[in-house]
Amino acid sequence: MKKITCLLLLFVAFQVSAQEFHFIPKIGLNFANMTNSDGSMKPGLNIGVAGEVMMTNNFAIEPGIFYSMQGFKIKELGVTEKLKNDYLNIPILLKGYVYEGVNLFAGPQLGFKVSSKIKGADSRTSVETDVFSDWFNTFDFSLVIGAGYRSQMGLLFSLNYNIGLTNVLNKGNIASSMSGLGISASDLDGKSRNGVLQFNVGWSF
Repeated sequence: MKKITCLLLLFVAFQVSAQEFHFIPKIGLNFANMTNSDGSMKPGLNIGVAGEVMMTNNFAIEPGIFYSMQGFKIKELGVTEKLKNDYLNIPILLKGYVYEGVNLFAGPQLGFKVSSKIKGADSRTSVETDVFSDWFNTFDFSLVIGAGYRSQMGLLFSLNYNIGLTNVLNKGNIASSMSGLGISASDLDGKSRNGVLQFNVGWSF
Protein backbone atom coordinates (compact mmCIF):
# COMPACT_ATOMS: atom_id res chain seq x y z
CA MET A 1 0.00 0.00 0.00
CA LYS A 2 2.88 2.41 0.73
CA LYS A 3 4.24 1.91 -2.80
CA ILE A 4 0.83 2.54 -4.36
CA THR A 5 0.31 5.66 -2.20
CA CYS A 6 3.69 7.06 -3.29
CA LEU A 7 2.81 6.42 -6.92
CA LEU A 8 -0.52 8.25 -6.49
CA LEU A 9 1.23 11.24 -4.92
CA LEU A 10 3.73 11.28 -7.77
CA PHE A 11 0.83 11.13 -10.21
CA VAL A 12 -0.82 14.16 -8.57
CA ALA A 13 2.46 16.10 -8.73
CA PHE A 14 2.74 15.37 -12.45
CA GLN A 15 -0.86 16.48 -13.00
CA VAL A 16 -0.30 19.80 -11.24
CA SER A 17 2.66 20.65 -13.51
CA ALA A 18 1.11 19.22 -16.68
CA GLN A 19 -0.33 21.14 -19.60
CA GLU A 20 -3.10 18.61 -20.16
CA PHE A 21 -4.47 15.46 -18.54
CA HIS A 22 -6.41 12.51 -19.99
CA PHE A 23 -8.16 9.72 -18.10
CA ILE A 24 -7.92 6.46 -20.11
CA PRO A 25 -9.81 3.23 -19.31
CA LYS A 26 -8.40 0.29 -21.29
CA ILE A 27 -9.14 -3.36 -21.99
CA GLY A 28 -7.12 -5.79 -24.02
CA LEU A 29 -5.89 -9.24 -24.92
CA ASN A 30 -2.77 -10.88 -23.48
CA PHE A 31 -0.60 -13.56 -25.06
CA ALA A 32 1.58 -14.64 -22.14
CA ASN A 33 4.41 -17.11 -21.71
CA MET A 34 7.33 -17.79 -19.36
CA THR A 35 10.92 -18.56 -20.26
CA ASN A 36 12.22 -22.09 -19.54
CA SER A 37 8.64 -23.36 -19.30
CA ASP A 38 8.54 -25.45 -22.52
CA GLY A 39 5.04 -24.04 -22.88
CA SER A 40 3.20 -21.93 -25.44
CA MET A 41 1.48 -18.57 -25.18
CA LYS A 42 -1.67 -18.50 -23.07
CA PRO A 43 -4.38 -16.01 -24.02
CA GLY A 44 -5.93 -13.88 -21.31
CA LEU A 45 -7.33 -10.45 -20.58
CA ASN A 46 -5.98 -7.26 -19.09
CA ILE A 47 -8.15 -4.41 -17.88
CA GLY A 48 -7.47 -1.18 -16.06
CA VAL A 49 -7.05 2.56 -16.20
CA ALA A 50 -4.24 4.96 -17.04
CA GLY A 51 -3.69 8.67 -16.78
CA GLU A 52 -1.90 10.48 -19.58
CA VAL A 53 -0.10 13.54 -18.26
CA MET A 54 0.98 15.80 -21.14
CA MET A 55 4.21 17.52 -20.14
CA THR A 56 4.68 19.15 -23.58
CA ASN A 57 2.76 19.01 -26.86
CA ASN A 58 4.56 15.80 -27.87
CA PHE A 59 5.73 14.21 -24.63
CA ALA A 60 3.65 12.55 -21.89
CA ILE A 61 4.00 10.42 -18.79
CA GLU A 62 1.40 7.67 -18.43
CA PRO A 63 1.06 5.82 -15.11
CA GLY A 64 -1.61 3.16 -14.84
CA ILE A 65 -2.94 0.17 -12.94
CA PHE A 66 -4.10 -3.06 -14.63
CA TYR A 67 -5.36 -6.52 -13.76
CA SER A 68 -3.46 -8.91 -16.04
CA MET A 69 -4.01 -12.64 -16.67
CA GLN A 70 -0.64 -14.28 -17.40
CA GLY A 71 1.16 -17.65 -17.29
CA PHE A 72 1.54 -20.28 -20.02
CA LYS A 73 -0.05 -23.46 -21.35
CA ILE A 74 1.15 -26.93 -22.37
CA LYS A 75 -0.79 -29.39 -24.52
CA GLU A 76 0.40 -32.99 -24.75
CA LEU A 77 -1.36 -36.27 -25.56
CA GLY A 78 -4.80 -34.69 -25.44
CA VAL A 79 -4.24 -33.04 -22.05
CA THR A 80 -4.02 -29.26 -21.68
CA GLU A 81 -2.31 -27.78 -18.64
CA LYS A 82 -2.44 -24.06 -17.87
CA LEU A 83 -0.51 -22.04 -15.34
CA LYS A 84 -2.75 -19.07 -14.50
CA ASN A 85 -0.75 -16.33 -12.79
CA ASP A 86 -2.76 -13.14 -12.35
CA TYR A 87 -1.02 -9.85 -11.53
CA LEU A 88 -1.86 -6.31 -10.55
CA ASN A 89 0.52 -4.37 -12.81
CA ILE A 90 1.53 -0.73 -12.38
CA PRO A 91 3.33 0.63 -15.47
CA ILE A 92 4.93 4.08 -15.57
CA LEU A 93 5.42 4.89 -19.23
CA LEU A 94 7.23 7.65 -21.09
CA LYS A 95 5.28 8.41 -24.26
CA GLY A 96 6.32 10.41 -27.30
CA TYR A 97 3.96 11.49 -30.09
CA VAL A 98 5.90 11.19 -33.34
CA TYR A 99 3.21 11.98 -35.94
CA GLU A 100 -0.29 13.24 -35.20
CA GLY A 101 -1.82 10.50 -32.96
CA VAL A 102 0.95 7.94 -33.50
CA ASN A 103 3.04 7.40 -30.39
CA LEU A 104 5.88 5.29 -29.05
CA PHE A 105 6.21 4.41 -25.36
CA ALA A 106 8.45 2.58 -22.92
CA GLY A 107 8.93 2.33 -19.20
CA PRO A 108 9.17 0.15 -16.08
CA GLN A 109 6.31 -1.91 -14.68
CA LEU A 110 5.79 -3.17 -11.15
CA GLY A 111 3.80 -6.39 -10.84
CA PHE A 112 2.15 -7.87 -7.75
CA LYS A 113 0.86 -11.44 -7.88
CA VAL A 114 -2.85 -11.67 -7.07
CA SER A 115 -3.40 -15.41 -7.57
CA SER A 116 -1.68 -18.49 -8.98
CA LYS A 117 -3.46 -21.65 -10.14
CA ILE A 118 -2.71 -24.68 -12.27
CA LYS A 119 -5.51 -26.13 -14.38
CA GLY A 120 -5.42 -29.50 -16.14
CA ALA A 121 -8.13 -30.69 -18.51
CA ASP A 122 -8.84 -33.43 -21.03
CA SER A 123 -11.95 -34.31 -23.00
CA ARG A 124 -13.77 -35.59 -19.88
CA THR A 125 -12.44 -33.92 -16.74
CA SER A 126 -11.02 -30.64 -15.53
CA VAL A 127 -9.06 -30.04 -12.31
CA GLU A 128 -7.78 -26.73 -10.88
CA THR A 129 -5.56 -26.21 -7.84
CA ASP A 130 -3.65 -23.42 -6.11
CA VAL A 131 -1.41 -25.68 -4.01
CA PHE A 132 1.65 -24.54 -6.00
CA SER A 133 0.96 -20.83 -5.53
CA ASP A 134 3.99 -20.33 -3.26
CA TRP A 135 6.28 -21.57 -6.05
CA PHE A 136 5.96 -18.11 -7.61
CA ASN A 137 7.29 -14.86 -6.19
CA THR A 138 4.80 -12.20 -5.21
CA PHE A 139 6.69 -9.39 -7.02
CA ASP A 140 7.60 -9.04 -10.68
CA PHE A 141 9.49 -6.27 -12.46
CA SER A 142 9.38 -5.79 -16.21
CA LEU A 143 10.09 -3.37 -19.05
CA VAL A 144 7.23 -2.27 -21.31
CA ILE A 145 7.94 -1.33 -24.95
CA GLY A 146 5.23 -0.49 -27.46
CA ALA A 147 3.47 1.77 -29.92
CA GLY A 148 -0.02 3.17 -30.18
CA TYR A 149 -2.42 5.49 -31.93
CA ARG A 150 -4.96 7.99 -30.57
CA SER A 151 -7.67 9.31 -32.86
CA GLN A 152 -8.96 12.87 -32.62
CA MET A 153 -12.17 11.51 -31.06
CA GLY A 154 -10.16 9.80 -28.29
CA LEU A 155 -10.25 6.17 -29.44
CA LEU A 156 -6.97 4.43 -28.62
CA PHE A 157 -5.15 1.38 -29.92
CA SER A 158 -1.85 0.07 -28.58
CA LEU A 159 0.46 -2.91 -29.01
CA ASN A 160 3.22 -3.62 -26.51
CA TYR A 161 5.49 -6.33 -25.17
CA ASN A 162 6.31 -6.68 -21.48
CA ILE A 163 9.81 -8.07 -20.95
CA GLY A 164 10.19 -9.72 -17.54
CA LEU A 165 13.44 -8.77 -15.80
CA THR A 166 13.09 -10.71 -12.55
CA ASN A 167 12.84 -14.40 -11.75
CA VAL A 168 9.21 -15.30 -11.03
CA LEU A 169 10.09 -18.66 -9.43
CA ASN A 170 10.73 -18.99 -5.71
CA LYS A 171 13.52 -21.56 -5.70
CA GLY A 172 13.45 -22.01 -1.93
CA ASN A 173 9.76 -22.87 -1.81
CA ILE A 174 10.06 -25.18 -4.82
CA ALA A 175 13.00 -27.03 -3.28
CA SER A 176 11.14 -27.40 0.01
CA SER A 177 8.10 -28.87 -1.79
CA MET A 178 10.23 -31.24 -3.85
CA SER A 179 12.52 -32.40 -1.04
CA GLY A 180 10.25 -35.35 -0.31
CA LEU A 181 10.96 -36.62 -3.82
CA GLY A 182 14.71 -36.57 -3.31
CA ILE A 183 15.32 -33.53 -5.52
CA SER A 184 17.72 -31.00 -4.03
CA ALA A 185 17.88 -27.28 -4.75
CA SER A 186 21.06 -27.81 -6.78
CA ASP A 187 19.05 -29.95 -9.24
CA LEU A 188 16.68 -27.07 -10.02
CA ASP A 189 17.41 -24.32 -12.50
CA GLY A 190 14.85 -22.12 -10.76
CA LYS A 191 14.87 -19.32 -13.32
CA SER A 192 11.91 -18.14 -15.38
CA ARG A 193 10.73 -14.72 -16.53
CA ASN A 194 7.41 -13.43 -17.77
CA GLY A 195 6.86 -12.35 -21.34
CA VAL A 196 3.54 -10.80 -22.37
CA LEU A 197 2.34 -9.48 -25.72
CA GLN A 198 -0.62 -7.12 -25.25
CA PHE A 199 -3.12 -5.52 -27.62
CA ASN A 200 -5.32 -2.88 -25.99
CA VAL A 201 -8.14 -0.56 -26.90
CA GLY A 202 -9.27 2.38 -24.83
CA TRP A 203 -10.83 5.81 -24.74
CA SER A 204 -9.17 9.06 -23.79
CA PHE A 205 -11.36 11.49 -21.83
